[in-house]
Amino acid sequence: MIKSGSRMGLNDKSRKRNAASWRERIQDGEISSRSQTERKKRPLPRPSYPGLPQEAPDPAVIPGPTRRTGNSRNGPSRYDTPPQRRASRPSPKEEYEGNPEREEENRPARAGTMRRPRFTIFGALLFVLLMPFRFIGSLTRNIRWFICWPLRILLGCCFVGIVIGAILVFLYGTISNRYDISEVKSNIPERTVILDRKNRTIGTLHGENRKRVSLQEVPPVFIDALLLREDNRFYDHGGVDWIGVGRAFAQVLKHKRATQGASTLTMQLAKITYNHRERNLHSKLTEVALAKRIEATYTKDEILETYINRIFWGHTFLGIAAAARGYYDKEPRDLSLAECATLAGIIYGPNDFSPIKHPEEAKKVRDIVLGLLKNEGKITEVQYQAALAEPIATRTPQSRSEENYAMGLVRRELDAILEEEDIRLGGLVVHTTLDLDLQNATLDAINKHMDALEARKDFKKHLASLQAKREKRGILKNKLTTKAEYEASLAAWKALPAEQKEKTQPPMPNYIQSAAVVMDNATGALLAVVGGRDAEESKLNRAIQSRRQTGSLFKPFIYATFFQQGNSADTRISDDRIAYGEIRGAANWSPRNSDGTYRGMKPASFGLILSRNTMSVRIGNRAGLSNVIQSAQLAGFHGNISRTPALYLGTWEASPLDIASAYSVFANGGVRPTPYIIDHITDSQGQPRFAITKSKRTVYSQRAANITSSILQQVCKPGGTAGKITTLGFKSPCGGKTGTTNNYTNAWFAGYTSNLTCSVWVGFDSSTKILEKGYGGTLALPVWVDIMLAAQKEGYPANAIRTRPGSEGQAVLVCRESNQLAHSGCQYAKTAYFETSAGYQAPANMCERHIPMAEPDSEESIPYAEPLDGSDDNIPLAEPVEETDGIPYATPI
Repeated sequence: MIKSGSRMGLNDKSRKRNAASWRERIQDGEISSRSQTERKKRPLPRPSYPGLPQEAPDPAVIPGPTRRTGNSRNGPSRYDTPPQRRASRPSPKEEYEGNPEREEENRPARAGTMRRPRFTIFGALLFVLLMPFRFIGSLTRNIRWFICWPLRILLGCCFVGIVIGAILVFLYGTISNRYDISEVKSNIPERTVILDRKNRTIGTLHGENRKRVSLQEVPPVFIDALLLREDNRFYDHGGVDWIGVGRAFAQVLKHKRATQGASTLTMQLAKITYNHRERNLHSKLTEVALAKRIEATYTKDEILETYINRIFWGHTFLGIAAAARGYYDKEPRDLSLAECATLAGIIYGPNDFSPIKHPEEAKKVRDIVLGLLKNEGKITEVQYQAALAEPIATRTPQSRSEENYAMGLVRRELDAILEEEDIRLGGLVVHTTLDLDLQNATLDAINKHMDALEARKDFKKHLASLQAKREKRGILKNKLTTKAEYEASLAAWKALPAEQKEKTQPPMPNYIQSAAVVMDNATGALLAVVGGRDAEESKLNRAIQSRRQTGSLFKPFIYATFFQQGNSADTRISDDRIAYGEIRGAANWSPRNSDGTYRGMKPASFGLILSRNTMSVRIGNRAGLSNVIQSAQLAGFHGNISRTPALYLGTWEASPLDIASAYSVFANGGVRPTPYIIDHITDSQGQPRFAITKSKRTVYSQRAANITSSILQQVCKPGGTAGKITTLGFKSPCGGKTGTTNNYTNAWFAGYTSNLTCSVWVGFDSSTKILEKGYGGTLALPVWVDIMLAAQKEGYPANAIRTRPGSEGQAVLVCRESNQLAHSGCQYAKTAYFETSAGYQAPANMCERHIPMAEPDSEESIPYAEPLDGSDDNIPLAEPVEETDGIPYATPI
């Protein structure tokens, strides 16, 4: 039985392998042994037919050995009967036949094989994740438990940290790749500098209050102070100072808050470059990734140089150059030890430690930085004590308003020329045609004569009368005053308490104004543009934006058109009354002369010299209204046109710029150069960026222009309407014409010399009578004389008037300080510039103020833009005049 039982046990194992579900039918504790004979004799399960009644199966009996008691060999026992199953289940065959899916699922495996586990992605991932922990367990299984488990926890945490670190590196490496790393050096907005024709700074526009400098332009002690203060391991780490990170983390644990940062200079550079304002973990990790990319792209010196040019130093100062200029009115290379320590110390909180607002706090951080420099051996004890004794003293630069009418015109032109990106980044150098000295002299001349006009008793009486009439009509706002009265009322308003200020409006300027434009005849370059008496008080640029009736100022263009048709200055024209119906297009119009007299038949020149209305209308009638309009447009008149014969008497409105441009025709042999104010634009390194193309157009033939010019020269001599020029002090050859509109609302004078043309306007912003008998010859002419006298002092001589088109002369390299020929020493001192004024007489001697250098500097160090092709022979000159009426392709003013 034992042997048989053993055999049956083996058969039972074989049955388990062939039918996995058979084990589920055997209950715990039951004997599973069965002889092979009995298993073979077991009847097959009966087939089942759906829908037919079936017989209940017999209980399954598991045969086994019979156990007997010791008392009776053949006696009955409870073990004689095999135990029955608790419930009958269908046989494997029935189960398989009844459920094909389960039959396929539970199909018996071949002999000698095990069932394969089902594959899942989650199971595979779990297996991979747990593999390192299983490996750690296998490595530590022979170690005592009190060492094993701490070691397992430590190794497990290291593994988890490595996995998280790898994920963060991949994630933030991908995020940092979205940034353009070239912006670190290229995207540094700085102010665009505006220079005059002699390379003197007029003002700045666009960009930010920043000027880039190199490391060589900064004292070495400042670099030492900056690194000791902000990042003393700058040259040792690769963008992230892990020692600093650990120190900052330890401080957090100690003080329960962040008491010091762990950002390196490279991380700070990434933050300010890409404007990361949020302070959270995501931003910090992004800065770490960007710092790594920056360190891999640029050298340490490039990173440091970019940093000192980008960092904010309080107020509006961006970069070390702006900070040195704003706090101490110095260049960075001129900073003292104490000043370097102060600037290095306040970076952490520039507004809180500002030497201007908080000098005591600034002194504390300065002393800390000085101590760091001494401890590191960067300065001596003597230097340390001397710097400590130096007081915190700032010297802000003298406030200079950049509100300038010429700057307004430059800004408008730049907006038309530059792209938005150039305007945003700035950093350009705009070389203009302006002469800063002549610009200031023009403004002084205007204010001098307008102040004198306001001081006259008859003007004060007239002004009071005008104001009384305005008040009777109910006009109480914008009171007519003198400039001094306006400034006094403005000062009183500013002195009011804040509550009263909010309830009242500040006074508005409404005093007598004047505008003037000075232009180079040969090139069209604008040398001075003054649009009013004070750009801070009134933003309206009357030299460009204000168009007023021209009056008699328009008459030379009627006569020039008349001469263009073959007539001469001696052609006889009647000065008698105009009969009704005589003038085409105005049957009932009969204008009169201003003095009420009529002289009969006179030469055409007589009518222009004495500004006779009746003769001018008749000449215009003979020349033809359409011809007059066409020639005036070519000469530079714009705006609305009144196409009536009244145009002959100056109803056409124009600005002082239009007038100056048009009158240059008579000084240029009938050719009008297109006015321009920007000559060329370079970057901060002197490389050309934009070149302005100059152009000209022929308006009149040389004969017609010269005849008109000769008559206008007679106007400026005794007996003409501008005959007071010589008595006012201007004795050089010149030509010009006065202009006065009805009711004395506008007073004009436009005149020219061999080199310059200047137009002057005087009047109120509203169409208000200036003064009884306020002629152009008494109000505008004196201003013109002072301007032209100042121009002669600035190197613009007045020689014989040209009879043919002028051209721009060869450029001469001149020293600005000595006004002599410049050499390499002047170039090194950055005082050399190219003088291109028409008629300029080159000096004979070389500059003696500067010492010539042994080797000339490279062309890059000369403070002027190189020609576009790098050739000295390519200095922009005026283009040849072509007989064409085409629209000029230069940028319109």
